[in-house]
Amino acid sequence: MSTCTVSEAHPYRSHDRVSVAVHVHDRRVADDLLPALNTAPELRIAAPADSAVADVALVLTELVTDTVTDALTALSERATNPAQRTVLIAGPLRERHLPQIFAAGVVAILPRKDVLPRQVAHALIAAAHGRAVLPDKLTRWLADEIRFLQTNLLASQGLAAGGLTTREVDVLKLVAQGDDTAQIARQLNYSERTIKKITQELMSRLKLRNRAHAVSYALRVGAI
Repeated sequence: MSTCTVSEAHPYRSHDRVSVAVHVHDRRVADDLLPALNTAPELRIAAPADSAVADVALVLTELVTDTVTDALTALSERATNPAQRTVLIAGPLRERHLPQIFAAGVVAILPRKDVLPRQVAHALIAAAHGRAVLPDKLTRWLADEIRFLQTNLLASQGLAAGGLTTREVDVLKLVAQGDDTAQIARQLNYSERTIKKITQELMSRLKLRNRAHAVSYALRVGAI
């Protein structure tokens, strides 16, 4: 992977410009894009020595291979700026590479074919300001992965959404219906002391003020 050097005609200017470390696997796309990016008023191309502290890493590649995903991981590990995120311009992606790509800090992915400098500049600025730019298909993939983790991983550990246990969810469902401690205890076959302990422990763990706050939290995270 080569790293683009800063143009002599455009030295570092004000700190409000987004600094971009460019890493090239695809010279043809780089030759098409970099002249325009180097003159964009919102951006400044970082020198190789400043790659680790740049606001955003821009990776240009024809294909995403195991070598490229390993390189993305290495970039993330070398970064000394904890807020640095990566914008990836690449050809078609394989699903098996997606977990490693996102784990490496990639927050924006643009198609290599026919990508325009203004689209790349928008993605770089968005990434620097904490936003993501992803195709609809990848957004759906991420949503499906989160749903899988929520319904399978949490369930395997006896947890529901929001880190609540299944027993806590059962209690909060009845609290939400307006049942008091005695009614909840009878319906769940617990003692009133156990119901009080369950609610006190969950409120303490999640820093919730009272039962109403606990019910509101459970509704917000989709547990009930």
